[in-house]
Amino acid sequence: MTAIGSTCPHPASRRHPMPRRHRLLLLLAFEVLVLGFALAAFFPVRTHGILIETTVTPNHVVT
Repeated sequence: MTAIGSTCPHPASRRHPMPRRHRLLLLLAFEVLVLGFALAAFFPVRTHGILIETTVTPNHVVT
């Protein structure tokens, strides 16, 4: 048990910087996100609704 104000016998290890590969993957994910939002603003997807098929035979149910 250590007293208040005393130094820790094992100081916290120095934090390693994030590897270059991880930084590049984060940058790529951010670019995909931004590009996706930008393209969605310029080319919005408009669905035309639900397609309902009708039959030629009267009183026939499409399942």
